[in-house]
Amino acid sequence: MDLIVVPPLTDFTTAVLPPPGVEVLDLNERVVERLADPSRLKAAAERLDGGPLAALLERAAAAVLERKAFDDAHLRAVGTALRLAADPAVRLSIDDLELAEGSTQSSGDVLGAAGRCELFRPETELAVDVARGRRAHVVVDDGRQLPAAFALVGALGAGRVTLCGRLVAQQGAALRRVPALAGVELLAWSPERVVRPLWYDAAPFEWVCPDVAPAGRARLCDAPDTQPGKRVRWVTGACPPPASGPWAGWLDAVGVAAFPEEVLARCRGLTIIVTRIDFLAAVTGLNGVTVDLRRLLAGIPPGVPVTCELVLGAPGMEAGVVGESVELLAAGAGGVRLAGLRPYRMAIRTEWAGQSVRFPPHAGDDLARWIDFNAPDTMRAYEVAAMIRSWLGRLPGLPAGRLAACSVAGREPAPGQERGGDGPAPAWDPCAEVVQGGAGPDGDGPGTFAVSLRSGRSLRLRPYQVAPVSRLAADDPHALDALTEPARTELTAGLAQAGVLRGRG
Repeated sequence: MDLIVVPPLTDFTTAVLPPPGVEVLDLNERVVERLADPSRLKAAAERLDGGPLAALLERAAAAVLERKAFDDAHLRAVGTALRLAADPAVRLSIDDLELAEGSTQSSGDVLGAAGRCELFRPETELAVDVARGRRAHVVVDDGRQLPAAFALVGALGAGRVTLCGRLVAQQGAALRRVPALAGVELLAWSPERVVRPLWYDAAPFEWVCPDVAPAGRARLCDAPDTQPGKRVRWVTGACPPPASGPWAGWLDAVGVAAFPEEVLARCRGLTIIVTRIDFLAAVTGLNGVTVDLRRLLAGIPPGVPVTCELVLGAPGMEAGVVGESVELLAAGAGGVRLAGLRPYRMAIRTEWAGQSVRFPPHAGDDLARWIDFNAPDTMRAYEVAAMIRSWLGRLPGLPAGRLAACSVAGREPAPGQERGGDGPAPAWDPCAEVVQGGAGPDGDGPGTFAVSLRSGRSLRLRPYQVAPVSRLAADDPHALDALTEPARTELTAGLAQAGVLRGRG
């Protein structure tokens, strides 16, 4: 092995840790850098490729990316760039890829997308140039990487490709039956991943050994491997934590609850996947088993961010129970905040602890990873979608996506505390920008707009509003003081509706 290739799309806040002497060609990193290039976004905005609102969002994203702050705003700017990148075969988001036609659970659909996709073509051509006849080990850890991986097989030649990674280990038998992969070597091995230092070094996290740790909590200085300069391993799925050194993870409650205290003491950031939470002593994981998280939380060093991702629609979880779980996490129960909401999908090998009826995969889904099921007292798909929409509108401060950077980031400051504010004064959201020039989505021609990358909305500013809003965006807590009370109230309401004020919209 002398060449590892990482196809898009996977977590760009992590990097592959190769064996000694092995070259890594990270096509995922290159795709994200190219699509999120500020100059590219500005050019697309000038052409109005996606319409007036898309142009405003592209200009706002370009301004955020030029700051190179590597914070939540940067993540949302990258997510905006990926979402607005048009392609005939795939649709991107910050942490996902969907096929325009079909599903990544069907090799036929994946092959069709691989042949039509234009977004990844420059990187595929680069891989051909870099490989120059060498065997390429293409790492496929997730189904969203399949279209690019299949395209690489076609470009490099099946006889010169070894597919490896977590997905290959799980679905090796199914992949061997795909005719287009005949001649491809399959290897049940995946390199370790680490969180890119740009993200955890920038996180608002204090690596200080306190004189006295809170009662029941481990002291950070008890874990000598968790010092600055150590690589932070990224642990997901069924991957075990590293034997030594710091780590962070996005893990099912049942598995992580069993981690030894020595492992927990080296944690740098943790997102726990749950299907229900009554209190910290009764949390249900992805297989329906209920566990106690109190020992886990006591073993993680003070100050380490711990969040929960709530998965909605699991068997036997009715809407009232799930709603109570959302409310508990939104309130920060036990110091654990909400990391996000997503629909439940039953993995094909899941053994649910409660009552459920499982159905065979759909015809044509030869790469099935999820299956349909039926169970009493379970939310339907439309109920899940409605509850997620409702809560996302009420919780604008949720992390940008299912990324390592979001797990190691500390809590966002409260309104009025983070950018020089003094309590009741409106606080500008760092994920918003004042954008000048260009036509707006209201059809009234060119103007100046307050644009939110968090909400995806905008507000056209009247001429007299431009200067005070620009000062507000520049951290001036007295930016609106010169306005009359009616004008200030009207402007603040409009800014809140657009979602450009911290914690509102």
